[in-house]
Parts: sequence; structure tokens; C-alpha cells
Amino acid sequence: MVKFLAQHIKWFIVAVGVLCFSLTQTEWLQTIQLWQHAEGLLIDNRYLLRGSQPPHPDICLIGVATSSFKLDALWPEEIAASETLQLMQSPSWDRRVHAAVLEKLMAAGAKVVVFDFVFASQTEGDAVFARALEKYKDRVVIGEMYADEKDATQFKGKKLTTPNDRLLLPGTESIVGLVNMWPDGDEVVRRVKYRTSLEHETPELSGPQDNFPDNLEHLTTLAVKKFTGKTAVPSNHELFYINYQGRAGTYRPLPVENLFVEKLWAAPPFNGGTTFSNKIVVVGPTAEIYHDLHATPFGVMPGPEIQAQIMAALLQDTWLAETSPTANLALAFAMMALALVVCLWIHNALVKVLILVLTTVVFVAGCQYFFVHHDLLVSMLPPLFCLVATGTYGIIFQYALEQFERRRTRNLLERYVSKNVAKTILRDNRSFEETFKGRRQAVTILFSDIRGFTSMTENTDAHKLVAQLNEYFSEMVEIVQKDGGTLQKFIGDAIMAAWGDTHSDGLATDARRGVQAALQMRPALAKLNAGWKNNPDRTKFSIGIGVNHGEVIVGNIGTQARTEFTVLGDGVNLAARLESATKQFHTDILIGATVEALTRDQFVYRRVDLLAVKGKSRPVEVFALLSDRTQPAPAWLPQYHEAIQLYRVRDFAVAGRMFEAVASEIGTEDFLCAMYAGRCAAYQAAPPPADWNGAYTLTEK
Repeated sequence: MVKFLAQHIKWFIVAVGVLCFSLTQTEWLQTIQLWQHAEGLLIDNRYLLRGSQPPHPDICLIGVATSSFKLDALWPEEIAASETLQLMQSPSWDRRVHAAVLEKLMAAGAKVVVFDFVFASQTEGDAVFARALEKYKDRVVIGEMYADEKDATQFKGKKLTTPNDRLLLPGTESIVGLVNMWPDGDEVVRRVKYRTSLEHETPELSGPQDNFPDNLEHLTTLAVKKFTGKTAVPSNHELFYINYQGRAGTYRPLPVENLFVEKLWAAPPFNGGTTFSNKIVVVGPTAEIYHDLHATPFGVMPGPEIQAQIMAALLQDTWLAETSPTANLALAFAMMALALVVCLWIHNALVKVLILVLTTVVFVAGCQYFFVHHDLLVSMLPPLFCLVATGTYGIIFQYALEQFERRRTRNLLERYVSKNVAKTILRDNRSFEETFKGRRQAVTILFSDIRGFTSMTENTDAHKLVAQLNEYFSEMVEIVQKDGGTLQKFIGDAIMAAWGDTHSDGLATDARRGVQAALQMRPALAKLNAGWKNNPDRTKFSIGIGVNHGEVIVGNIGTQARTEFTVLGDGVNLAARLESATKQFHTDILIGATVEALTRDQFVYRRVDLLAVKGKSRPVEVFALLSDRTQPAPAWLPQYHEAIQLYRVRDFAVAGRMFEAVASEIGTEDFLCAMYAGRCAAYQAAPPPADWNGAYTLTEK
């Protein structure tokens, strides 16, 4: 399966890229809430990054807040001095209040007054307000709105709620505009319809849309038209993005009740009414009880301020245009194509990621540039989705296949070379090529050999012996590899392993791991022998192990037809000699002096002898491995080492007695004590020559 995927990987990545591109063009994806939320955030962040802009100087906002009903910020005598303030104290305002507000603002020189209210219900003072509206019909706008109409069983469509009939006198129809907000799928108000019709808002009931004119005009459009005397907005019923100026408070609402307190009216910010001269004044609800708060790109904002910001954008003629569907399609396709090129033609994974990240940053920065300097909203989510989804899938898919292939190759390599060599080949080809050339390296070498194996091959069935040998090798090689060693080779029944050849964690660590592996082979062999005890097809194995540390040559040795990664040199030869010497000293593990010096804090050693080895001018101290430091050293060990020192300074009589005492303390036959006691007796009878240094010459390889 992995091989099939690897062979067709390009087609899989191309298929996913095409799928991502196709999904961005479907209505299904665009209606998913998560998609709408992400798309909205990308738009909102452009507003936030651009920052707030100053309010339009020709727009003022008057708020009907909670204080406008309670009037708790005013003195009783101030309320008593104004009939309008007295009317405001009622929870349901007499329409004479609105008439008074209109008259006050018009008297102050306001050019257009916008009431962001739908006066649907009939109440006291309608006639007075109606006459005021008629009087200023060319300079005033009030609201109407449509909303969903439902019955107990099903949706019935939209219902248009208009001001009550008593307010609209003949000839005043042009004062009414829509106050509706059009929140996106995530309930954030980003767009507005300047013109529409009830039929366009209920297409499921109205049939073909081309038959219906856009006869409903938005309140903001109507106000700007009355202010400027011209129409500056499209005539279709599409949604247009609002070019917000900033957060709530960009147009600070002035309390409506303060219009009717003379000392407040005369002081800033009213300045005797000059503040409103020749301006559009929006009067609307800011109190929470009106539930006229809406989410916007700049956060929650009262409805009247949203209307003010829409009018400001219209007055400044700062349209937020959108890229065309064709341009959006081309952008998404281009991003998909770029992601495919990056994934299929660039081989370095880090470079792929950097290109995708850089492309994303440049694209986002470009979208922000066009938004700030050209009032253009470039569609961001579909192109980014095509780029990131295709690119991420391609990189992850290729990486996963590469890891599967690497693991498969490693498993295959480990059948022929050591696990550490396989890791080196797969991890860093250049590093391994350097290794091919050969280098000097301090390594720890372990040799192990089965005692009497040659005679076994003569007297044992070949199939059974090979099966047993494979069981033995499996156990021992696992110990080597578990301790981080490299299985260098099998030499017949012998195992050669190394630490520090392919990589090193430090000389002391390499040595410790080599000794630890040798120590673990003891119980592992005992366990194997115990399992073979009652099996007639198995023979008991005994092994000898030599561990040495030294400088060797590490490299790839062989011919053009066949090569072998191995280690060569005196350090290797000495390890083999130590393994062979275990037979002469009747011990299973012999350790070289350098290894002992590097690991004496972790393991307990017993001095064995000074060996004169062929090819070395100085004798080599060798040690027997007793245990690790979790076990206490034997009580007789210091006396034994003292006896060796006496032996080497020619005090043979005292040394001989001490060796006999140590053997007695051990309690069992001890070859080394008996060996040294015999040497001491022989040297007492026939002393060694004057140049004798205590070394023993190996008689066998």
C-alpha cells in the first residue's frame, strides 16, 4: 500500500488540491458556520489593523438613553422649566417630544434630521409630530423596517412595518427609509442594502426577481440624498460592505434631554445649537431597553451609530468594493497551483514551509494594502484555504510516506547491517559518505565467543546447531543494540560489537554501555541455558567476553562488489586477545585497563594480570568484571589486590600466604588465587630475572 501511494503521490496531492479548490466554489462550504466565522474574522481584522478614522464633521448623534426617561441627572427646577422634559418622564413618550426635538434641531440649523425609530404604534401627540414632519418633509427621515412574519405552523414571509398612518400626511411618503441591519452568518453587521424590495427579501414567495423594482430605500441613503441633493449609491438590491470609521463612540451620542436645559444648550458641546448647523443629526435609541445593539467588526455598537457611520462613508464616497467572482476564482486557482508547485517540485520540507508561510504573509499584507489604500476587499479565505490546505496536506502526506519508506528501508537494512549503521545511512547521507573515507575514532570494542564451538560443529546436527546459534545471537544482539552498540559482524560463532563508531555520547558513556552489555550477557546466557536444559536438541553454551577501549580506524572496507562498515586497529586486536585470554584465566569477562579507568565508579573489578601482548612494548593490565556498583564489592577484594602488589614487588613469601588466605576466605576453588600462589612458590625457589616486571606472556591467541 505504501509503495502504491509513493508511486502515485503526485496524483494524490493534485487530487486534494483540485478538491480544495472545488470546495471553495460550493455553496455548501460557504454556508458552514465555521467557514463564515473564519471569513468574517479575516474581514474584521482588516478593519482593526487599519485602525479608527476620525468621525465625519457633518454628522452628529443624539442618543435616547436610559437617563432620557429618568432625568435623574437634571435638577427638578430644570425639569419644571420645560414642558418637553416633563413629557419625557413618562415611559411611553408623547410624540410631542419628538416634534420638539425636530423643531429644536431645525431651529439650530440642522440640514437633515434622521429619527432611527419606527413609529408604528399610535400614541398621544401623533398629530403634532405629523405636522412637524410635514413641515420639514424635505429635511427629515424616519424609519420603517421589515421582519420575519410567522404563524403557529410555518414561515409566512416578510412583513413591512411602517410608521402609523396618523404620522404620514399626504405628500410625506418620501420621509420614510429602512432601518434594517443585515448581519452575516456569524451575526456581525458588515454589510448594508441601500435599496431593496419586500419581494426581493422573500424570493421563496415572490417568484422571478426581475419583475420587482427596488422600491424600498435605506434610511441612510435617503438622508444623504436629502443632504447632498444627489443619489450616490447603486440602485440594485445587493449587499455592500460598510466602510466603518471606528469603534463605538466614534460618534459620541449627546443626551437628548440636554437639548431642553437652557444652560446646557448654551454650553459645549451644544454651543447654543451651532454644533448642529448645516449637519445631518441622527436621533436614535442608545438605551439597552431598545435592544438596538449589534456586533460589528469594531465590536458591539448601537444601531444609530452604525447608521451614522454608513452615512459618513456615503458622504465621503468611500465605497468598499469587492473583488469580482472571476478574480476570486482566479486567486483561489492560483493559490492551489502554487501549493502544488511547491509540494511537487521543491524537495526540502523546510523550504516548502517557508515558501508557504512567506506566500501567506505577502498575500495577507497585499489584501490589507488594497483595503487601506484602495477600499478594496479581496476575498481571502478561499485562496488561503487552497494554499494552506493543499500545501499542508502535500507536506504532511509526503513526510508521512517518507517516514514509512524510511522505516521500511531501515527494517530492510537492519537485516544486513547494524541498526546504528542503518540509522547513520538514513539520517545523514553526507555524514555517512565521510565515514566511508575512513577516520580515526576512540571506540569501545566487545568480542564474545562460544567455548568449544568447533567441537560442537563436529558432533551436533547442523540444522539444530544453527537454530540454537540463531536463538543465542538474537538474545545477545538485542542486548548490544539496546545499550546503543553497533553490531559490527558475526565471525562464525563470535560477536563483534562497538560503541562510538557511528556516533558517540562521550568516551565514558561508550565504555559504560559496552561493559553494561557484557554484564547483561551473563544472566541472558544463564536464562537461555535454563530453557535449553531439558531440550535434547540443544547444548549448553559457555562464552568468553573481552572489552577494550582504544583508537581504531572506522570506515568502509571492501571492494567495488562488496563493502563492509567496520573498525580496524590495535584496539580491536586487543579486545579479541582479551576474549581469548578468558580461557587461560578461567573467567568469562576480561576488561582492558582503559575501560576500567573510565568505568570504575560504575562497576566492581578484580585485577587479573599484566599481559605482555605481541605488538605492544608495554604490558597491559586486565581486569575481571565482578558486578556493577549496585552490588557491594567482596570483602576479600582489598586483600587480594594487596597481595598482587606484593607479588609485583617480589615479596613472594608474604604474597603467597595472602593468596592462600584469600582463597580460604572465598571458600571455593579460585583459579586466580591458586595461580598466583603457585607462581609465588615457583619464584621463591627460582627467583625471576632482574628485569622482571610482573607481566605474563600469553601463550595462546
